Amino acid sequence: MPETPRWQRALAELPIVVMAAAIVTLLVRTVWSRLDYPYDLEWMEGGMLLHAHRVLDGQGLYVMPEVDFIPFIYPPLYPFVVGMLGHIVELGYTLGRAVSFAGVVAAAAAIVAAVRWERGGWGPAIAGAALFFACYPDSGSFMDLVRNDGLLMGLVAWAVVLVRWERVRLAGLLLFLAFATKHASAIYGLPAIIWLWRSAGRPRAIGYLIWSAGPALLFTIVMTLLTGGLFLTYILEVPAAHPFVFKRFIQTAPIELAKALPWTSGLAVIAFGVFFRQLGRGGRYWLSQGVLAILLCMVMRGHHGGYLNVLMPGTWFLALWGALAVSALRRRWPGLGMQVATAALIAGQLWAARWSVTRYAPTTADRLAGDAIVERLKQVDGEILAPWSAYLPKQAGKEGSVALIALWDIRHKRSPLTDESRIIRKAIKKKHFGAILTARTKSKKGLEGLGTHYKRAPFAEAPVGSCGRRKNWDKSVFCPKTGHPVKPQQLWVPKLE
Repeated sequence: MPETPRWQRALAELPIVVMAAAIVTLLVRTVWSRLDYPYDLEWMEGGMLLHAHRVLDGQGLYVMPEVDFIPFIYPPLYPFVVGMLGHIVELGYTLGRAVSFAGVVAAAAAIVAAVRWERGGWGPAIAGAALFFACYPDSGSFMDLVRNDGLLMGLVAWAVVLVRWERVRLAGLLLFLAFATKHASAIYGLPAIIWLWRSAGRPRAIGYLIWSAGPALLFTIVMTLLTGGLFLTYILEVPAAHPFVFKRFIQTAPIELAKALPWTSGLAVIAFGVFFRQLGRGGRYWLSQGVLAILLCMVMRGHHGGYLNVLMPGTWFLALWGALAVSALRRRWPGLGMQVATAALIAGQLWAARWSVTRYAPTTADRLAGDAIVERLKQVDGEILAPWSAYLPKQAGKEGSVALIALWDIRHKRSPLTDESRIIRKAIKKKHFGAILTARTKSKKGLEGLGTHYKRAPFAEAPVGSCGRRKNWDKSVFCPKTGHPVKPQQLWVPKLE
């Protein structure tokens, strides 16, 4: 059979190139429309920025609950990076989002590197990166938020790729940094050690263990000593007290992952079935790491409060699996027909994954509403509690506010800090705050006594409309674009004696 001319093969890859470019363009347009938006796109963004400000100001993160700060239940690397960069550029939403998106771009580059290492062509490699980008809506649009997920993805992706390359020292250090970003990522070290032991020998496996677990153990000891044990309290004991939503673990998460990239994921399942007995070192490694990632995503989704962002590592592996499956099928059947068919499949998957920029982009009305609220808060005499919008008081020249999710985290019955969580209700009783900014919701859990000691004040700046239905978020002013659907709409001031 005559060899297919190179120009025909290049032409056959055109659907992948065109759709990959379209997805990248769509993602860049979306991220650019949000990058410098000076208010929360997701309700925890402001709280994470306050963590970074404490790093910038030399304050501790893991402290006993205070009236203006309760830490999140994450390790400190992301706010540390953002806070340290705040010495160079202005610390704000733009910086935090840029750090996150840089991590996502690094993760996409890791897919390209992994596919090329496994003898995949440039077409599948580019497709894998584009497929990961195409999961932007499926991961809750967290790729460019002031949250630790984007940075985590860059670190985890290169950590697992470098294990495959047997660069054990650098891989171990990157896994340690991933652990210092979200500690659950330490579990990726388990299949890595087993694979290295079987494929590269015991010295490589032990070396990886030393370079990953060693720094992690030292880091944990130092942080525990520096915080008087509060570091472990917040990242281990407090989450352990949270309930587990089994339905989200066993049903919701698998369905969400299956819907993310159904065409290429289905192709990957078929390819793994066809080539299972022929899987080489690389195939076994990527299969074990991917299965573990998906199981971890399911567990994290089942954890109380787990949102779509926890699926991001799973979507990364699904994108990689799809690209590797295409590469394997093309090597097995190298004809032009298989190349055209797989290119069409990938292009179709990317086309099906497209989204509307306006769904995720803040508007001029959103900015004006935020500006009006900040100006109103500047008129308040005293500090402000804004648990649904923790960064707004900071923007008004006050101290930052406790984030409500941080208060909820420590309120659970079995939490070691349940008693300390009462600090906010005690502050409300003492009328410590000059004003309290809340969402319009019946649930004021954690703010008991609000109606007894505070009264509603005129608040003409409150944005109208409800965020209650996620599909309408882009039609209601000043709603977050993802996460908890709430916005500040009520202002409370102390009642006179």
